[in-house]
Amino acid sequence: MFNLFKRPSANDRFTTMVNTYREPIYRFIRSRVDCHDDAADISQEVFIRAYQNLDKLRDSDAVRSWLYRIAYNETLRFIENRNRSHTAPMAEAVETTLADSEQVDYERATEELFAQALAQLTERRRAVFELRYYRDLSFKEIADIMDSNESTMKVTYHQAKKFITDYILEHNI
Repeated sequence: MFNLFKRPSANDRFTTMVNTYREPIYRFIRSRVDCHDDAADISQEVFIRAYQNLDKLRDSDAVRSWLYRIAYNETLRFIENRNRSHTAPMAEAVETTLADSEQVDYERATEELFAQALAQLTERRRAVFELRYYRDLSFKEIADIMDSNESTMKVTYHQAKKFITDYILEHNI
């Protein structure tokens, strides 16, 4: 029988958290690493760390930003540890695709320029931009994730947005 007054166990809270955030966390990580398997491994590590530290989470409203912060830190750790010569930068791959295709329509060219511009951003600017633009997180949440202040995250976001806009305008066909 279901008890309305029973507080959910840590395992129930964790299961709910994983079911709610598994896909968004994976997509956030996948946007930073080249390989599905690496993103899956990092995602798993994120939820292991979250489970190990679940008792330290005091504000249940902060779960999303807490998980994104863990994901951001785990992804940075992975990127720092991997062999940098193993992967080619995304911008080079996009440039090659763009150069090989003679009849690229305007919309596709703009999308590819957008991807190139994103690849040119520093990891921090790209993370802030993606958290705001794609994940629709507030600047306060992003500041919590990035261990910074809200004003800095606003400036970082607008710098990234300006860089992307300028890049597209400069390279537009």
